Amino acid sequence: MTHGAHTVQPGRSTKKPVALDVFSGAGGLSEGFAQAGFFTVASVEAHQHAVETLRRNHVRGRRYPTEVICEDVRLVPGARLAEICNRWGLSRPHVLMGGPPCRGFSRSNMRTRNMDNLENHLFLEFLRLVRELAPLTVVIENVADLVRFENGAVANQIRTALGEMGYEVHREILNAVHYGVPQRRSRVFFVGVAKGMAFSFPNGEGAGDITLWSAISDLPSLPNGHAVDEMPYRTPPLTAYQSQRRNARASVKNNLVSRNNDLVVERYAYIPQGGNWENIPDGLMWNYADRSRCHHWIYRRLPEDDPSITIMNYRKNMLIHPREDRGLSVREAARIQSFDDDYRFCGPLMHQQQQVANAVPPLLARAVGRAVRNTLGV
Repeated sequence: MTHGAHTVQPGRSTKKPVALDVFSGAGGLSEGFAQAGFFTVASVEAHQHAVETLRRNHVRGRRYPTEVICEDVRLVPGARLAEICNRWGLSRPHVLMGGPPCRGFSRSNMRTRNMDNLENHLFLEFLRLVRELAPLTVVIENVADLVRFENGAVANQIRTALGEMGYEVHREILNAVHYGVPQRRSRVFFVGVAKGMAFSFPNGEGAGDITLWSAISDLPSLPNGHAVDEMPYRTPPLTAYQSQRRNARASVKNNLVSRNNDLVVERYAYIPQGGNWENIPDGLMWNYADRSRCHHWIYRRLPEDDPSITIMNYRKNMLIHPREDRGLSVREAARIQSFDDDYRFCGPLMHQQQQVANAVPPLLARAVGRAVRNTLGV
């Protein structure tokens, strides 16, 4: 596998390394790679509200004009993406990256965690695009449970397929908390590089000292069910992390909070920081027929003096603000995920919440992007 020549077309080229992003979601992977100096020329995502978010942030005046394709990736031929690369003066991308849907691989999904779940086969579409595009490098991101799913069969299939296409495959489970993210979130990354190219995963050990409160304490104080999108900050930035996310802005958007009923709010009052549903009196849990089936993260009030637990379905699991009797706002969850405050999430509230929960933390993606760029030497 060789780098090959890039043909620069008149009037349109880029000095930055070029990326393609599929299964893009809200764009956390692209955002991190942009911070590492990559130019994402195209994203493929099937969900309309996530596409709105991508177009809001990656097309109109942020860092780069990405072509956002709102289609099922199974319907997108590699030739279509290759043509987009050609418009920017490249015969193929420097990196093809993506996170195929991961709900079917997660241990939190006990009902369809098997190969009968069609979502568990979408990684094959990513491999198809690798075969058709022959990118210089490949990055696949997913839940850490993927390496254990079906006794490692899917992880081994990915490694074998990339190897047969001429890539040396590096695999590592990275915890976002070690890369400047105020959240313990483990994800597996597969990075394929041309044989003979050196690659090392970023070493972020020792960086996990950003607590939840040091990340979100300047954000607005909000009531249960808050529905006003834009609000002034509560305080000036109090930490370096807050300053970095704010970038001197005076107000912040996406301050939306789910409206919980009175019974749920009453339950919240009994839960201390670090506590969960087990702290709620039995008399207030009457509608749970079998409390033994409750997961430990349900009704979890986040402790302010530690990094957050994984932001995953935080509306459904009712993750609770450390000091206020309500769920997290969209912006608070985005801060915990390391999105900058000018990154806007679009669509109805529940869709904004899901986009944030599903996203790759940009600071984690940035660290991987820098390592890939070092390998490419561009």
